[in-house]
Amino acid sequence: MTQPLTTLEKPPSPGAPHRAELPLPLERTLANGLRVIVFPVRSAPKAYAVPLIAAQLLVRGGASAETEAEAGLATLTTSLLTQGTATKSAVEIAQAIDGWGARLDAASGYDASVVSLTALTHVFEKAFALFDEIVRQPSFPQAEVERVRAKAIGDLALSYSSPSALARFVAQRVAFASSPYGHPVSGTADTLASLDRDRVVAFHARYFRPDNATLIVGGDCVPDEAFALAERQFGDWRAPAAPLPVPAPFTAPPPRARVVIVDKPDAGRTAILVGRVGIARRAPTYAAGVVATAVLSGYSGRLNQEVRVKRGLSYGAGAQLIARREPGMFLASTLVDHTKVEEAVGVVLETLHGLATAPPEAAELVTRKATISGGFSRSVETIDGIAGVLGELALYDVPLSELGDYLPEIEAVDPAMVQRFAAATFDDLFIVLAGDARIFGAAIAAKYPNVSTIPLDQLDLGRPDAIKAP
Repeated sequence: MTQPLTTLEKPPSPGAPHRAELPLPLERTLANGLRVIVFPVRSAPKAYAVPLIAAQLLVRGGASAETEAEAGLATLTTSLLTQGTATKSAVEIAQAIDGWGARLDAASGYDASVVSLTALTHVFEKAFALFDEIVRQPSFPQAEVERVRAKAIGDLALSYSSPSALARFVAQRVAFASSPYGHPVSGTADTLASLDRDRVVAFHARYFRPDNATLIVGGDCVPDEAFALAERQFGDWRAPAAPLPVPAPFTAPPPRARVVIVDKPDAGRTAILVGRVGIARRAPTYAAGVVATAVLSGYSGRLNQEVRVKRGLSYGAGAQLIARREPGMFLASTLVDHTKVEEAVGVVLETLHGLATAPPEAAELVTRKATISGGFSRSVETIDGIAGVLGELALYDVPLSELGDYLPEIEAVDPAMVQRFAAATFDDLFIVLAGDARIFGAAIAAKYPNVSTIPLDQLDLGRPDAIKAP
């Protein structure tokens, strides 16, 4: 008979950090200005020895390249790349990709637009030719423009129905106001409705050019053959005579402690975001920031322990460090009952300030660094993952050697470095609350200065001054 469990077993201590043996990336620049990065894995550990090749084309032109009036244009343009070319319809593209057992994706963020392909080695060259056509010769059929735009507007309405998603949209405006990161990457209903085929064609022509792009190819390939294929397929791509557009200057408003309440009476719970403008990816304090965020995140992280485990205020709480080409954001988040908002905000702020005023114990860093190491190792266990990491390094002007140096840099972070990062970041924090303000608004206004309340039906994130100072 099974004996009853009388004592809890102590979990095992983390093992020594595992160092993944990653491929060495090589790079060349074609005569037309296209940067090509190749990472072969044929001689890499056996786990990578699969007959697959991945390609990723990264173009420096995302939402930060848009004007306020055309918010959502980069995302709309990238979504349409796979919906028709000079010789193929959207259905024909999908049939070809499915027939080869390949995967094709296109997406856009604030700093870049990315098209990626993964295919078996024996069909990769054929798939790569279609990849080239999608990137360079999209036809942007009018019917597809209307369909994709309508879907984007519908998706946006669905996002606004979520308190957590809504709070993130608002936090972006609070942190960055009219700077290039201020408007939603997905646009607004009004801006999307104004975007037509001509604007899509113009955006593609401005930014999809070889001297503004990086091509990454890796997997089951020989470097010289991969470079030769890149030259053969993309070597005749010519940049237009017009110079590249000059990026808009990045100017975020100075950090300022304030509270923004978005009154959403039909919300089931209230989303809480606490944050401020953070650091760029290439900042020297990036590794310390990653470790500090890990101390706060995860089930055993401080935020979840304080908010969920000790007080039962939420199903979970955590933190996120968003680092981009320019300074991104640090965010702490949770979702609570409307009646618990005041208490939960206080707990989140107290937890953040606690890390800023006292260094963590060295033993705590061992477990939190283990989560970083494990997460990074999972992210590079596939060739798609390696391509994605190299793409980010290239985009953010970080040396490609960071692929192998990242984990040692994380291991080198000590308690004092974590505290210094927290002290520099967890000050002058803004708070965004999206929920039923009738229940918690008065208590928040009585406790915190600089409180603004915006009814959801009056919120227009398409305006740089959408979140006015109180």
